[in-house]
Amino acid sequence: MEMSAISQLTPIRTPSVNKPTPAEVSQEFSSFLSDAMNKVNQAQVESSNLADKFAAGEITDLHQVTVAGQKASVMLQMTMQVRNKMIESYQEIMRMSI
Repeated sequence: MEMSAISQLTPIRTPSVNKPTPAEVSQEFSSFLSDAMNKVNQAQVESSNLADKFAAGEITDLHQVTVAGQKASVMLQMTMQVRNKMIESYQEIMRMSI
């Protein structure tokens, strides 16, 4: 009787997970970095435009210009730190012996 109960059980199947290929991961990472760099550039351009408008007297809100400048600065600093960590990681991998 126990054998018939066991034979009625269906095996548990784990859902197959579609693992991305290395090329797909590389493309996604490249796209992510490109988007991030575009955002940093956009912040730099916006900051520059606001500073030019402030200098020309078109806008009088100094706080807006200062915040845009600081935002662009922080974004650029963070980008540089990420770049430095990536280079450091690459160099560490190159030093590894196989």
